[in-house]
Amino acid sequence: MGRSAADLALGLDVLAGPDESERVGWRLALPPPRAHRLADARVGVWLDDALGPIDGEVRDVLQNAIDAIAKAGAQIDETTRPVDAALQHRTYIQLLNGVMSAGFPPEIIAGAEAAATALPASDDSFTANAVRGLALRHREWAVVNEHRTRLRAQWAGFFREIDVMLCPIMPTAAFPHDHRDFTQRTITINGKAEPYFQLFWAGHAVNAYLPATVAPAGRARSGLPVGIQILGPYLEDRTPIAFAAQLADVLGGFIPPPGY
Repeated sequence: MGRSAADLALGLDVLAGPDESERVGWRLALPPPRAHRLADARVGVWLDDALGPIDGEVRDVLQNAIDAIAKAGAQIDETTRPVDAALQHRTYIQLLNGVMSAGFPPEIIAGAEAAATALPASDDSFTANAVRGLALRHREWAVVNEHRTRLRAQWAGFFREIDVMLCPIMPTAAFPHDHRDFTQRTITINGKAEPYFQLFWAGHAVNAYLPATVAPAGRARSGLPVGIQILGPYLEDRTPIAFAAQLADVLGGFIPPPGY
């Protein structure tokens, strides 16, 4: 984390590379950024999805950022989608919960297995896929992981024509802490109570191993900051970082909160 793209670039140079035990056999040589000016960038935009609804005040900030990028001369594609959103979200939630389950006690896993068995195949809800992920056996995990491999290949094909993909990071700006039980928590999106866990937009990067840089996009009507997620091709970390630096030139970059 840093207050500028330059901070991130420096951190990447310092931290990225093989562990000591692997240094004997390989080194990391990340390619340079694809574009050095917004006018040279090919930019995908994915701001809307039924699986990841965005609050209006956040969407307005993001759209203003997209408009500024287009005005700077970037080539904008707001329609192409690299993957099937439902398949990607389902795959991410199942693999995420499969990882989390490694530290769970046996009685929790047994309960998840029983619940997963009782789920109808047609139930594609967040909760259903989370339960299926907790109960994954290795053979089942291998099937889900194969879906991820295919999704990664589709993202790679997309990035042959596009340099970065711009997405939200969260559907709302920062919200007050809710200390109730997780099952009772919700967040408000466009005046409607929605599930507390909003993982759709995070799954794009995590599921496909994509580098993602979050840059300041502006402030919502409430005065809270809004970030935009810049996704780049696998192992091309310098591309989204460089794009964030260029974005700061037209949007202003990091502004310290009052009193700090």
